[in-house]
Amino acid sequence: LDTLELSKAGLALDARGVPLHDRHTGQCGTSHVFLAGDASAERAILHEAADEGRIAGDNAGRFPDVRCQPRRAPLAIVFSDPQIALAGATHRELLQRRADFAIGAVSFDDQGRSRVMNQHRGLLHVYGEHGTGLLLGAEMIAPRAEHLGHLLAWAVQRQLTIPELLEMPFYHPVVEEGLRSALRDLNHELRIGPEPVPHCIDCGPGA
Repeated sequence: LDTLELSKAGLALDARGVPLHDRHTGQCGTSHVFLAGDASAERAILHEAADEGRIAGDNAGRFPDVRCQPRRAPLAIVFSDPQIALAGATHRELLQRRADFAIGAVSFDDQGRSRVMNQHRGLLHVYGEHGTGLLLGAEMIAPRAEHLGHLLAWAVQRQLTIPELLEMPFYHPVVEEGLRSALRDLNHELRIGPEPVPHCIDCGPGA
């Protein structure tokens, strides 16, 4: 970026020489300059770049009527063996913001479906907030982590609590049963109480 001489544009730059910008608007300070995708260098992930382009393009077109727009829950996947996935806030991020959280964990070394597939290795951590029981995020090295990561990112974005997640159906035998074990462990660490009883969705009134 040195040859661009961005410092002459009057924009504040970070340590890498990239203009500082608002991730919810794409705007650099109060200027008419907007960043997105690879130019922002925030999250090098396709769906994140697409969101950034939509937000920055919309605000550039309506400038100076700039509006904040929500971002999706973080989701990142590494297609390794076993796979790696991050959903929502990471452990490091929670520590940095001094969140009051607990950790639930499960090992896939002896998880039923994982053993049947001969992919029984890995670890899943889920993070929940004390007091509210909200799911904050998860990190894993696990079989089928790409699917577990999606489920957990959706749950974070919908602001589901650990008891609400434990009300959901878990089929047998599937890798997601490992997720249920981690959620049960987290529920215990949060001291929320016993595992909730699922609501009956096809019962009549008063059932």
